[in-house]
Amino acid sequence: MSERSRRQVKKNQDLQRILYLEKERARMRMIRKIVKKPSMARTDEEIKILEEAPDLVAQIQNSIKKMKCVKEREKEIIDAPEVLSEKCTELAKALKESSCTVVYTGAGISTSAQIPDYRGPDGVWTLLQKGKEIKMKDLSLAEPTFTHMAIKQLHKEGRISHIVSQNCDGLHLRSGLPKTALSELHGNMFIEVCPKCKPLKQYVRLFDVTEHTGLHRHKTGRFCSKCNSELKDTIVHFGEKGTLPWPMNWKGAVKAAEKADLILCLGTSLKVLRRYPGLWQTDKPLDKRPKLYIVNLQWTPKDPQATLKIHGKCDEVMKLVTTCLGIEVPSYEKQNDPIFKMAVPLLPHEMSTTTRLHLTRTKTDNFVVDCKENLNHIKATLQSELESCSNSDELLRDLDLKFNFQPHVELTDITSTDTLLKLNAEQIDSRTYFIKEENEKNMPRTKPGLSGWFGKGCAKWKRQRRTNSSCKRMKTEKIDNSA
Repeated sequence: MSERSRRQVKKNQDLQRILYLEKERARMRMIRKIVKKPSMARTDEEIKILEEAPDLVAQIQNSIKKMKCVKEREKEIIDAPEVLSEKCTELAKALKESSCTVVYTGAGISTSAQIPDYRGPDGVWTLLQKGKEIKMKDLSLAEPTFTHMAIKQLHKEGRISHIVSQNCDGLHLRSGLPKTALSELHGNMFIEVCPKCKPLKQYVRLFDVTEHTGLHRHKTGRFCSKCNSELKDTIVHFGEKGTLPWPMNWKGAVKAAEKADLILCLGTSLKVLRRYPGLWQTDKPLDKRPKLYIVNLQWTPKDPQATLKIHGKCDEVMKLVTTCLGIEVPSYEKQNDPIFKMAVPLLPHEMSTTTRLHLTRTKTDNFVVDCKENLNHIKATLQSELESCSNSDELLRDLDLKFNFQPHVELTDITSTDTLLKLNAEQIDSRTYFIKEENEKNMPRTKPGLSGWFGKGCAKWKRQRRTNSSCKRMKTEKIDNSA
């Protein structure tokens, strides 16, 4: 048999296989349609078709049952007020009796700060699957919620030992929680690090550092002031493994989980956290594991193991719990946000590396900041590090040149239309609050879409969707060519 004949035989076999699969899919769709009909509405011919394929009927019925179960689990349930009050009293009593409580938090505690979750009715992935547009808001505008402040106060009063968070919004840190009591397993949008420095050098910023980063792309475009290595963000995307000691603090999380006699889960579906065995004392028998209390509107895979499941919004639950415990929760005050004390200011030549909104202490519409004072402060804080460099004199001279030309910068609230028009007239970039520079060509450009930490998981979803569509296109082309 010639090479051409063998190739033709293979092409015919592939074509027959594709046509067979298409025929089976059409048959499956027809049987599924019949199964969904009420038994009294089926014709004799349809009944005969079902009798000829009992295995397919059983498979379809099982699939329909699973789909209904998934939809039921996606529903948000809210307990009646009297039931909610009773459950919160029980939770408060458990917190009072516990000797070591660990709290696991998810996106649900930040929804009241206008940060959408992932799996809720208006979650990121839910909207993506429906093909709807995701309206993004600058996450620097978000502030710690009542739940964040309640957790901080409970820790301060010794009711909570450690907090393990999946959130990257940095709101736990901004609420005033000490770093040692916090494990941000998936990173922090305000922190970039130098992985080359030992110990790890962290740079806390007043803006989202993930503007130019993504899946397997973590370089932020700024450099370490000590070793000049390129800085990286701390975000752990889906499909990645967090290896940084901070802000993940895995050692602290596992150590606290081993000592815990009570685990409180707030606003998390636990679909990711349940896969971290170090957090659940799985090496112990069930009766010796810590008691589990869950606060979530939707179903979680840990519900059967929970001592108590509360269907309620986190802020409402924490208000009732703190009231029962007699604890007064302070309100968040932006001017006292600890991030302003921890933050490392950008150097003059780094100003063009970001276009993200910067956090500011005041809430007034218009105010002026003298940049020269800020830059002198930056220069003073870097003196010791620069002096340790071999070419410190050249670096200092270079800094002197860069510190002497900065103008006054007007920082403005951009929530009103009038302000936006004013910014445009004055050639001020409303995204950054900083005056536009003439050398905008040198600014790094970002691809449109869900950039940074909030797009985590979306790359995988888009890739899968693209692969599926390309496969369908190839199959269609083969069928057309054969015809």
